[in-house]
Amino acid sequence: MKVYKYGDYYFSGVSHVVPGYFQDVVFVYKNGNNWTSISAERFRTNDSNLNLIKEKIKYATHEDDLVKAVNELRKIGITIEEVNKPPFPEKLLEGKKKIQAEFD
Repeated sequence: MKVYKYGDYYFSGVSHVVPGYFQDVVFVYKNGNNWTSISAERFRTNDSNLNLIKEKIKYATHEDDLVKAVNELRKIGITIEEVNKPPFPEKLLEGKKKIQAEFD
């Protein structure tokens, strides 16, 4: 799973049960001493570049969508790093796996 960084904010997809697909895309940031994770759709900021990032990534449903969005943002001059070892607990990027029972 790829994690990206802009300034003090990290963003990544939350894995779906189906490999390669996302349940959601989230921003992760430090709030005081705690790491906070929030859906990109609900994320609010006054930073214009962060708003551009949010608008490009919030509806990504597949890993390729996120990579494409990041590449487009880099082309317009926004500096985004790819992070190999994020400083926050990876459980913030874990999705809720739902198993639906089948009834006959």
